[in-house]
Amino acid sequence: MKFKILHVINTCDPASGGPVEGLKQLYKSYKKNKIHCEILSSDTIQKAKKFQYGLPLINATGPSITKFNFNPKLIKWLKTNIYRFDHIIINGIWLYHNYAVWKIASKTNTPYSIFPHGALDPWFKKKYPIKHFIKNIIWHLIQKKVFKSAKSIFFTTDLEKNLANKTFNFKDIHSKTIGYGIFGNYNFNNKKNLFLKKYPKLESKKLIVFLGRIHEKKGLDILIKTFLETYDLNKSFHLVIAGTGEKKLINELKSLIPKKNKNDITWTGLLLKKIKWDLFNSTYLFCLPSHQENFGISVVEALSSKVPVLISNQINIHQMITKYNAGKVSQDNFISYKKNYIKMIKLLEKNYKQISKNSLKCFKKEFFIDNYFKNLIKNL
Repeated sequence: MKFKILHVINTCDPASGGPVEGLKQLYKSYKKNKIHCEILSSDTIQKAKKFQYGLPLINATGPSITKFNFNPKLIKWLKTNIYRFDHIIINGIWLYHNYAVWKIASKTNTPYSIFPHGALDPWFKKKYPIKHFIKNIIWHLIQKKVFKSAKSIFFTTDLEKNLANKTFNFKDIHSKTIGYGIFGNYNFNNKKNLFLKKYPKLESKKLIVFLGRIHEKKGLDILIKTFLETYDLNKSFHLVIAGTGEKKLINELKSLIPKKNKNDITWTGLLLKKIKWDLFNSTYLFCLPSHQENFGISVVEALSSKVPVLISNQINIHQMITKYNAGKVSQDNFISYKKNYIKMIKLLEKNYKQISKNSLKCFKKEFFIDNYFKNLIKNL
């Protein structure tokens, strides 16, 4: 009899960030190990069809309303279907889908676990004090009860778990570090590069790449300023920013770029599937100067593509980058980031090749999905 898992997530939109990509990676392992999996989300049926690629069956119950993503259809669906599953995994917190699972699972004694996906990091408390005040109310009214009733709260690193304990009191809450991982780049030897085919003028350039959700926590202002102020050191470098976000923020970031440098930075929008991997295959250095990052799937994707990375020490896997010499780690400020960026772009060819080899080694040893998957299933 197949083990059956239900993942509950607010949205399956790939533009929402790493958790959806993490689900796609897990689904490959579920299929390989003959584990049945489905998703319950607050997407509309129409949107779910667009998001379906690479994911298990999406049971779409949306739309939801309010910032809390209120959606009573979640409870209705769970009342009817929860008995079909052996375990439920909640992805993300603070939203209505947490309450819905707790409400029904506590009545049916169905075990469930939770991935906070970095949402308990104290950076949010400092950056958004008003939002944290509201979250504090939600914590005492609902979220703490949801956590206490869960079989496990899953963290990707010990650092994430320790930081969460600084934000809220985890007494009587069972938390576990299980790691995180992906299958990685499978597209090294493909002769046709879709990214360079779309942007042929970049074929002769050394690409500095950011790929991810465009959000103020990512520190893109630091990256853009660093690139612009060091551009004259070597004009063969070109910055690629791949991702989507709020138009207001994107316009603010673009306003940092003087007219003379407009053609030195390419904004691609969201890249998925093969064209995303072809971008990684064309990348010289992957950059992520985040002010807060739970794991950073895009960092690990770069490592799996033999690409050195330059990240901040606010990304919870930064110790692994240092351990394997897979790039450089800076503080999340302009002075520190620029200093390490210059070191990376001035590397001798033989040193670059060695760091490139280290990057792949780091991925294989620490972030290939097998260990993470084994830990997950063991804890379920």
